[in-house]
Amino acid sequence: MVKFSVNEFPTYYIWTIQAANMNHLNHLLRPHGIATVHWRILAILQETNGQNISYLAERLTVDRSNLGRMIEPLIDGGFVERRAMPSDRRHSLIYLTKKGQRKVDEVYPEVRKLVDEALDGFSPSEISSLLEMLKRIKDNVSRFPEI
Repeated sequence: MVKFSVNEFPTYYIWTIQAANMNHLNHLLRPHGIATVHWRILAILQETNGQNISYLAERLTVDRSNLGRMIEPLIDGGFVERRAMPSDRRHSLIYLTKKGQRKVDEVYPEVRKLVDEALDGFSPSEISSLLEMLKRIKDNVSRFPEI
């Protein structure tokens, strides 16, 4: 007798969706010369430019200590720049450059198409409901105790 099925767990579907999405996104970004993590950094900065490492790490769901290494290729490539915070010169903020914005503009239509294909057949109302439910799951999970 089967005690449970992974098909009963929403996180199973979330994981498989994310794995397939990352695979397709990596393939899509390769000709543009950027990695998925770099796309995600650029996308966050075009939305809310001038962010500190803590904010970016939280949005990217990565460890702060690893993020510096992830950002360096973008700095070296001229896509982002590090600037000292005006209020505290010991800390810095990461900004999207004009070159970085051009890369976002170049890649976004293909990324948008990938998202639209994933949501094919869903009405705007269904998409809105899905996003709300996923946000609620994220909020619930964020209340789990730290390990």
